[in-house]
Amino acid sequence: MDKKALITVAISIAITVTMSLTFSINITNTNNIINIVQEKLNNTQEQLNSTQQDLDVLEKFVERHV
Repeated sequence: MDKKALITVAISIAITVTMSLTFSINITNTNNIINIVQEKLNNTQEQLNSTQQDLDVLEKFVERHV
């Protein structure tokens, strides 16, 4: 292989490695975002459950006093 061919192969390998690393980083970032969204959804669900419990208590109070 001549020098030009070796440089072409080296550049191709470097581009492939860079693209693979970028793809891997993007997947990691996406997974981190998914985890954050999941945590926020869980917190929202907990808040909804708490609100429902409060509404249940209020409903029982109203039934007894109205």
